[in-house]
Amino acid sequence: MKNPIIAGALNFFLPGAGYVYVGGRKRNFGFIILISFILLYSTAFLTTNIPPIVPQPGTEQPVEISIYDQVGSIAAFLLLFAFAYDAYNEASRKK
Repeated sequence: MKNPIIAGALNFFLPGAGYVYVGGRKRNFGFIILISFILLYSTAFLTTNIPPIVPQPGTEQPVEISIYDQVGSIAAFLLLFAFAYDAYNEASRKK
């Protein structure tokens, strides 16, 4: 018997891990999503231009956040929430 809250939390913070935890018919899908997100996160962090920890005087520039960044952030949160909700329901059905 799998705990639905753990399955939902796993899928929210690491998509696909909740499906692997629950097992069953979505386990293979969970592995694909998990590997995809690990690759996505690692390439995003490796290719990000990280500014120096201590900026040099006179080089500060204002940070601009575009509408695409805002919409993308909202869409990513909704996607994580949808994965968490689905894993929660999947674990609840297994009880």
